[in-house]
Amino acid sequence: MRRSLCLLAMLLLLLPTVVSAHIVNEQNLYDDLQYSKATPQIVQLSGLGVIAYDHGSTLFSPQEKLTREELAHWAGAFWKLKESGAAREQVTAAALEKGLVPSLDGNATYADVNQAYFAGKLAVPEQDAARELTKEEFAVFVFEHRNDAVEGKSLYDRGGFVAGPTGKVEKVAVREEKDAAGKTSKVYSLTISGTVHDLSAHPRVLQAAVDPAQWEGKTVEEAWLMNVAGKPQLQLILFAKSADASGQSAQPEKAPTADHAHAGHTDHAAAASGDETGASMVPLVVAVVLLALVGGWLFARRRK
Repeated sequence: MRRSLCLLAMLLLLLPTVVSAHIVNEQNLYDDLQYSKATPQIVQLSGLGVIAYDHGSTLFSPQEKLTREELAHWAGAFWKLKESGAAREQVTAAALEKGLVPSLDGNATYADVNQAYFAGKLAVPEQDAARELTKEEFAVFVFEHRNDAVEGKSLYDRGGFVAGPTGKVEKVAVREEKDAAGKTSKVYSLTISGTVHDLSAHPRVLQAAVDPAQWEGKTVEEAWLMNVAGKPQLQLILFAKSADASGQSAQPEKAPTADHAHAGHTDHAAAASGDETGASMVPLVVAVVLLALVGGWLFARRRK
């Protein structure tokens, strides 16, 4: 029995872990986005890294006021003031030191958001500048000004994004790649209007399921690429609305709750690092078998 257990343990260690892209859409980014009128804006700003993900949180709370501490966290992550994976407190402190927020106390105002993302150069009406805003209002405001040039650059430019391909998805392919450490990853690629582009580790999509296999034949209305290790990858994809037989907009399936464990997650710098992804079920199955054998062996010894 002991020999069998040792062999199974060695097998578990030797089995490669295959990871794949963690795809996020409006159905699984947060559990409460169905209560917001700004769902598309929130998903897109999440994909651009404007809204940083708070690990462990499954709610966005769109109608709640945006605090200055939250704004400091989001803006500090967007501007990459600290290395990916840095503690939230470090990011907010760096944002405060940089002058992105006036303090970490109280709720954020339109003037605070203007300063944090647009260097205070947007023409915000005086009556609105001092007004506090909700997270939903934040998303609407920032998205509305995403193309405004600040020192010659839009929000996309400042986030390091370039416009991607549009048109029909002609083919979806998947391949396995190994990194320097020997970890195997599944990489999806899309052929759109004759050009092939890889998906990032944590892409955001709108009006499509989280399974890329279902994207063939769909039309991409807008896409944005980010550079990962010198290679452009698809980070944000907006698909055209499809209609079912009744003529109503078809809704993508909601991903399983387990898939939400680290939704959205993260700013695009963290996404590029591929810090968390779905793992293959094979090692898990072996682990379950191993635990069952150990339990059976211990039970047999007690009976003796």
